[in-house]
Amino acid sequence: MAIPQDSFTILDFIQIFRRRYPEDWTRLTERFGEFGEKRRYTVTTYLSNRLDVYSQKPHSVLRPLTHWSEGRFADRRRTTTEERKVFGSPWIAVFRKREAKASGGHTDL
Repeated sequence: MAIPQDSFTILDFIQIFRRRYPEDWTRLTERFGEFGEKRRYTVTTYLSNRLDVYSQKPHSVLRPLTHWSEGRFADRRRTTTEERKVFGSPWIAVFRKREAKASGGHTDL
């Protein structure tokens, strides 16, 4: 999946995921629901958690997120009014890609 930005939120990721994998998106929304359906764990939460877990892997193209328990907001920012309407939380994680390695590594996600 190609996200052109070096940093992105789950909302950016979802826009591309929906377009590239419409059948998977439909399955996930049927299973988890979307924000506004009075569910605590939605498709947005699920995919965000998956990206977080992936960011912790040694060969991930994403930098690991700083977790809330560490008391840092380095990887979070306030949501805009529009983002909050579809995301719900006042804070959103910002995923950042690792830099490409000179040996031919890549950071496509």
